[in-house]
Amino acid sequence: MDSYVVVLAGGKGERFWPASRVNFPKQVIKLFSDQTLLRETIERTLPQIPLSRTFIVTGEALASLLKETHPDIPDENYIIEPAGKNTAPAICFAAAQIVAKYGDGIMFVLASDHYISPQKTFQQSLQAAQNVVQTMDRIVLMGIQPTRAETGYGYIEVGEKIAEYDGIRCMDVKSFKEKPSRMKAQEFYLSGDFLWNSGNFIFRAGKILEEAKKFLPELAEGLEEYIEKFGTPEADEILRKVYDEAPSISIDYAIMEKSTDVAVLWGAFQWDDVGSWGALERVLTKDRNNNVTTGSGHFLMQESYETTVYNDTDGLVAVFGVSDLVIVVTKDAVLVMNKTRIPNMRELVEKIKENPDWQKFL
Repeated sequence: MDSYVVVLAGGKGERFWPASRVNFPKQVIKLFSDQTLLRETIERTLPQIPLSRTFIVTGEALASLLKETHPDIPDENYIIEPAGKNTAPAICFAAAQIVAKYGDGIMFVLASDHYISPQKTFQQSLQAAQNVVQTMDRIVLMGIQPTRAETGYGYIEVGEKIAEYDGIRCMDVKSFKEKPSRMKAQEFYLSGDFLWNSGNFIFRAGKILEEAKKFLPELAEGLEEYIEKFGTPEADEILRKVYDEAPSISIDYAIMEKSTDVAVLWGAFQWDDVGSWGALERVLTKDRNNNVTTGSGHFLMQESYETTVYNDTDGLVAVFGVSDLVIVVTKDAVLVMNKTRIPNMRELVEKIKENPDWQKFL
């Protein structure tokens, strides 16, 4: 049974405004290297799975941009959703495509915009997860060993160890915990019994469709019909109907938290979901004053501390006598924000949406 990479690339990345825009979202930004976040995701898996078995799930509008910015990905490797309905329909649709085309296969479902290092440890973890899928036919979640009491992530409480490959453990899932309060996050972190839920998964395509039959029966039934009619003129119409009627729901709520056949891999590599500008200081090298700078432009950090600057222009950003700021400079918009407001970025974006004259900046 072959393995396939399925990259979820339909997000908007609003919390990375103004670098991330509706027509140029976070997954095509170069934050950590000279490659886009999507390209970095693909590169991590190429030693194991060729580009020919790498699929990108996205919407019609974004597909055009991704094809332009990543021309080496074959057009037929884009799985185009008729509408954005969160991760459960997206992942089940991708599984249906693989079953229709190849009979079945192991899916590595990965987010398009995460930071992971070192690459070798991640690849070893994927191999360990694949072994669990092949031997036990479990759905495997990629858990991450916490490095801090983080309130922005969901947590997985681990149970007994069910397998170990080259020192990489796979555990039963005892329970799922929503994003916790600060006190609860500290409790989870100190206990040693909880992992962050990274939102990356490994399972057999047919398996996730079997689980969908239990918990999303109407979606599963529609996708079964789509598989039967795959390659015919009726298939597209069936798919549109499936998506019209599908709930907008995450794979975690829809299946993972209900299934009794879920395991979690204990990932020991560095991981960040790059959910906001605060991620940069966790990932990039800081100067002696704990400043972080990135982008294509020039920087002068004078008597400034604990400040993150992203400059996507050819010009100079001079920062003098400030601290605890995020400064983002693009060709047509500038963001200056105290770090304490990073969690409230969506409020700012909503405010911009209210002004018709500012729509062009979104």
